[in-house]
Amino acid sequence: MEENKRLKSETLLLTAKVQKLAALEAENVRLRELLNSSALLDDSVLVAELIGVSPDPLRHQIIINKGVDDGLYVGQPVIDALGLMGQITEVGPVYSRALLITDSTHALPVQVNRNGVRSIAEGTGLLHELILRHVAATTDIQVGDLLVSSGLGQRFPVGYPVGVVTEVTVDPGQSFATVTATPSAALNRSRYVLLVFTRSEQTDDG
Repeated sequence: MEENKRLKSETLLLTAKVQKLAALEAENVRLRELLNSSALLDDSVLVAELIGVSPDPLRHQIIINKGVDDGLYVGQPVIDALGLMGQITEVGPVYSRALLITDSTHALPVQVNRNGVRSIAEGTGLLHELILRHVAATTDIQVGDLLVSSGLGQRFPVGYPVGVVTEVTVDPGQSFATVTATPSAALNRSRYVLLVFTRSEQTDDG
């Protein structure tokens, strides 16, 4: 019986170690994806780790472990391996706060990658949904279209994936269509993010 107890304890310990190794392996895969995507970018980037999220369910904010000491600035784009996540809104010496693109107060200029049609993608307060308002009913936009940052407003660089159109609803008699999209970035799963230093910002800072 003592031997059986000992073996059970060892098995439990080994199982826990295997689970930890599985988690580390998955983390390494995500880091490789992040670093591979950074190699494709024209802008300079810095890897940061997510260390907190807003406790307010109505606010889509994250806290990362980089700050002024690392050269971060308000308005700086935050991305993951799949797409645009948001922008830095508050910078401290060693940590910063970022607002996600799905926050109900966030909006960014986008364009349809297929044909260049421009619009504004607004957060809905739901992590899986963006909405494009005031899209003319006759606009050439389809389910499956990739939305990328247009660069208008000079806040976000051109060409970063923002989301994929999931629904286009045209109400007869209405001038505008209702267009919804799913964010490209893994907003509720990314632990590591990339902070983008655009060339214009680097030039301004010397």
